[in-house]
Amino acid sequence: MADDVRTLAATVLPRPVAAALVIDTGTGAHSFCVALDGASVSGIHLIELAGAQDHLAYGFGSGGQAVCRLAGVGPQGDDCFADYPDYWGYWRGDGRGGWTWSSSGAASTQVRDGALDAWVWGSGDSGATHPKPPSLGIDDVCVPATATPAASAPATRSTPPPSAPSSGVRSSASPSSAGSSPPSTARRPATRSGAVRVTESPPDRGSPTVAAFAAAQGPPGSGGPGPGLLVALVLGTALAGGGWLRLRSARRGRSIG
Repeated sequence: MADDVRTLAATVLPRPVAAALVIDTGTGAHSFCVALDGASVSGIHLIELAGAQDHLAYGFGSGGQAVCRLAGVGPQGDDCFADYPDYWGYWRGDGRGGWTWSSSGAASTQVRDGALDAWVWGSGDSGATHPKPPSLGIDDVCVPATATPAASAPATRSTPPPSAPSSGVRSSASPSSAGSSPPSTARRPATRSGAVRVTESPPDRGSPTVAAFAAAQGPPGSGGPGPGLLVALVLGTALAGGGWLRLRSARRGRSIG
């Protein structure tokens, strides 16, 4: 694809139908690529076309047959040789940088596509003595146009998009309700398994039933009576037996007395 674009850019399009006109004022040269309005035009009409297309200032004399003034240089009146020995010398180019002195006037010459005409201000009555124009070819003045390729989209490569840079900001949003909540820092008072807090004082310390019940509470859900329950039962039985014996002895004494 890139090779095709370079080839297209290097393609030289055909040069338009035009002729070159060179004006050398002795202090500087000006060149014009003049589009022709016919298959051929006279040297005088070529100057007129340059004036219309590129604003070249000119002045003719001798009824429009001779060139008096170009680019602001030359006599102001109708006499084109008023500044003699200086005047406008007329040259014809060969297209390869060479120039030939014209032996005929510009009104009687024919300029065709690709031709070169030049006018040089200076003295000298022939090509041997008059200054020559700079060495130029038609392509130096009428530069061939080059094809300008349409801007094509550059070839794209399939590359993954760059990852978004971390903003460095952590989300401060609270976790959703579905998530686990942080554990509570409040501590509950520890209780020992099996300890029963008796809030009511036993009505009678001597009662084996209350003492046995208070001491008999073991761990809930146990498989059988705990050791405390067994001790309480033994103590209750002993106390009950002792009380029963005392009661019986008392009764026996009263009956004997």
